[in-house]
Amino acid sequence: MNKWKTSGGCVVAVVLGLVFTTNTELKTSENGLKHIADYEGCMVAAYQCSADKWTLGLGHTQNVKEGDVASYRDMADWFIDDVQLAERVVDRLLNANVSQAQYDMSVSFVFNLGAGNFARSTFLKKLNADDETACDELTRWVFVNGKDCRVAANNCAGIVKRRQSEREICLNGYSVQNLRTSSTGATVGRRIY
Repeated sequence: MNKWKTSGGCVVAVVLGLVFTTNTELKTSENGLKHIADYEGCMVAAYQCSADKWTLGLGHTQNVKEGDVASYRDMADWFIDDVQLAERVVDRLLNANVSQAQYDMSVSFVFNLGAGNFARSTFLKKLNADDETACDELTRWVFVNGKDCRVAANNCAGIVKRRQSEREICLNGYSVQNLRTSSTGATVGRRIY
């Protein structure tokens, strides 16, 4: 499935185009934003995600209810606000000097799993202790509402793929191998060093 266009009729690239042309002070890199957006998916109509939360746009959950719809501008603005909120959590709790990729994956963690889970995580503790095994902790976060997403019948395998991707990016940065490709084979994101 091409994650740049979903069944909800929303194109991730359009929303990100608006995000990238909006004057923001986001610290998350473009690759990090693309990573989050790609895994969140894009929906113009509210739906219940695997955690049974009403969700809209690129993973936006605040004040979303059944029947809500959104414009691309709304989705871009919410995405910026949600990423800024996640960045504030990371900035407050992360005390170590980390790479851009590690910072981005920390923001992705908070965006997807919440501030409380980040604050309690061994991932954060190990990052703050400069423990080189910190990134390996990301793959432990594969449960949604008590369901193990490694079990196919639980219908949440995307979480496992997301955590594996986050671990690889956290460890190795944004190499060509870590960037996902669209169904046309075009590289999603740009290489940074």
